[in-house]
Amino acid sequence: MRSTADTVAEYLAELTPERREGIQRLREELKRHLDPLLEEVMQYGMITYVVPHRVYPPGYHCRPTDPLPFLSLASQKNNLALYVMAISMDRQLSAWLDKAWKATGRRLDRGECCIRFRSPDEIPFEVLAELLKKMDVRDYLRLYEISRKTSAKARGTTKTAGTKPKSPTRAAGHHHQAKTKTPGNSPAGNPQETEPAAPARRTNHRETEGGTATRRGKQPATGAKSRGTSKSAASPRRRGSRPSDRD
Repeated sequence: MRSTADTVAEYLAELTPERREGIQRLREELKRHLDPLLEEVMQYGMITYVVPHRVYPPGYHCRPTDPLPFLSLASQKNNLALYVMAISMDRQLSAWLDKAWKATGRRLDRGECCIRFRSPDEIPFEVLAELLKKMDVRDYLRLYEISRKTSAKARGTTKTAGTKPKSPTRAAGHHHQAKTKTPGNSPAGNPQETEPAAPARRTNHRETEGGTATRRGKQPATGAKSRGTSKSAASPRRRGSRPSDRD
């Protein structure tokens, strides 16, 4: 569980006697070898040694109002933990730590920047002291700036690589498709583009046998005129044919 203590004294008071003794012993060893520019504070629920803003004004990039963390010490559920930020940024320093620690015959349980142990007795303090000598604040700030620039560059490269340019063929096809007009889907409902086909004209019974009825080469009248002149314009009724409603 993350501590909500505001001061180191409050944090130590929360611990069991056994854990408090282990943290106090490691804390004394750290203070003996840490760069004097660092300050001890409570940060993110841990005892943390930070680079103050007076030394590094930009602060921690995740939260610039906080000073840059250098090293943290915490009592966790199953172990004690020491977070050494520099070993996650410097591969050579990380490789040196692995080799020097294992050369002592002590078990090393670590992550990217975290070293875990159950008791301070598991820590080769001579190796820890040498590690802290290799990490003064100026070197650490240089590593931090390089790491930030490398991360920013990697993010930019990944973003660019993930964007596929549109091929000329596909681009041309897209342009052609955009120009194609579909009936019923034209902008502003242009009737010239959406007008449906004219319905088929109803076939008159007089136009069935022998084609369209004509008299002396004249076309039959349509509309209102056809109703007034249908008797005179139509050909004589044949036997067996169906009479019209007018007849």
